[in-house]
Amino acid sequence: MKGLIAEFKKFISRGNVVDMAVGVAVAGAFTKIVTAFTNGFIGPILALLTNDANLTEFKWVVRAAETEMVDGVETIITPEVAILWGAFLQTILDFLIIALSLFIVMKVFNSATAKAKAMQAEMLDEMKPKKLKKAEAEKAAAEAAAKAAEEEAAKVAAEAAAAKAAEEEQARLASYAAQVAVSENTEKLLTEIRDLLKSKNA
Repeated sequence: MKGLIAEFKKFISRGNVVDMAVGVAVAGAFTKIVTAFTNGFIGPILALLTNDANLTEFKWVVRAAETEMVDGVETIITPEVAILWGAFLQTILDFLIIALSLFIVMKVFNSATAKAKAMQAEMLDEMKPKKLKKAEAEKAAAEAAAKAAEEEAAKVAAEAAAAKAAEEEQARLASYAAQVAVSENTEKLLTEIRDLLKSKNA
């Protein structure tokens, strides 16, 4: 029994049950508001347009009621068969009024909530300590300095690589020139030896 009571307390204290109860209460209040609006505003206007007839009284009679006098009292023998389109229109009108009212309320509520959130954000931004703002500024400056140092290091590395490539190219050209000079000297020496041999044979 105690477990059942505890479970029931847990059930009725759940958020969705409370929200549902609030929704039912608000729906009842809206129903009263719609009824008062219909009776106080829509009803008189329809009465003026329809010679004091109520909207719910409009109907399409398919078969009229048959009555008969019995002992001086009019008694219905066959009941009336009618399509109550006026009551249907009244229900639709009530629904539209409720929907419009809920739409306006939700629109105002959402707008107020958005404004409240914006004001709260502004207040939190203004209440933020100056030290925190200074720390954020210092952090941003340090990140910018580190980025600049990385860019400078990359620039220096690129310049060093270009200089090394130029040195290697110069060394290659010098080696090629030395090889060409050796080849020329060798050819000249061979020419002199040939000429010397020719002179001796002569």
